[in-house]
Amino acid sequence: MVTAIVIGAIVAGTAISAYSAYQQGQQAADAAKQQAAWNQYNAQVAQREAEAERQAMAFEAQQQKRQGKMLLARQRALIGVSGVTMEGSPLLVAEDTAAQLALENANIRMTGHRRAAAYESQSILDLSKASAASKSASGYKKAGMYGAGSSLLSGIGQAGYMYGSMKGKW
Repeated sequence: MVTAIVIGAIVAGTAISAYSAYQQGQQAADAAKQQAAWNQYNAQVAQREAEAERQAMAFEAQQQKRQGKMLLARQRALIGVSGVTMEGSPLLVAEDTAAQLALENANIRMTGHRRAAAYESQSILDLSKASAASKSASGYKKAGMYGAGSSLLSGIGQAGYMYGSMKGKW
């Protein structure tokens, strides 16, 4: 009678251990799937940020260009009102101003492109993390199944051994 109770306890413990291993695998797989979903979402956010940065850069460059044209027009008007001709120093000042405005515009564009590229790089990284997490999910499920199978086989072996060694004593 005691042997039957011990064997029953071994079988019950084995079943609980197997179920626990299976559940751990399932929970790890679910967590990996959730992580993949978050990484996917972050990648989409980074892409939207990259696009917003490109639009902001284009707007800022356009505004700077418009203001630069107004500055050059004001310079020409002031030179014209003063009675000086657009030769020599006044011409050099206007050329220098135009060159500085062009450099500023190029800097605005370059900075915007760099920021957009940083967001795009982040998006690529997030997509890579999402892919890795998705692949991990299936591995966690398999590990849970193997753990459950291992527990079952070990428990059955123990119960069989116990039964065999106590067979003649019942």
